[in-house]
Amino acid sequence: IRKHHPIIVYPEAKIWPCYTGIRPFKTTSFKYPVKYNVPCYSMTTTYQKTKRGKCKIVIYLDGPFYPDSNLTQKENEIMLHDKIYNQMTERAKNSNYENYTYIKKGETND
Repeated sequence: IRKHHPIIVYPEAKIWPCYTGIRPFKTTSFKYPVKYNVPCYSMTTTYQKTKRGKCKIVIYLDGPFYPDSNLTQKENEIMLHDKIYNQMTERAKNSNYENYTYIKKGETND
């Protein structure tokens, strides 16, 4: 931070290739931006069908999202989490290509 280098956090616990939704992630992912009062950015990967039916990757970078000096550390973590999660969920709606269908164990795809 002092050297103006970014801190990049990938909050997902597992890799799900070509997943088109946004998986839940914890509010603790926003500990550092709040602690150091620096902006956050989100990066959302979407999968979009081309005219030829193939898949292209489109990445959206949104932000900056800033901590609020009127909130506590924990309240800021929650606020940033919610803003970024909601933004990523909106961007994920641009996916219109699904190479894999992920089904939770015990569920069927009837």
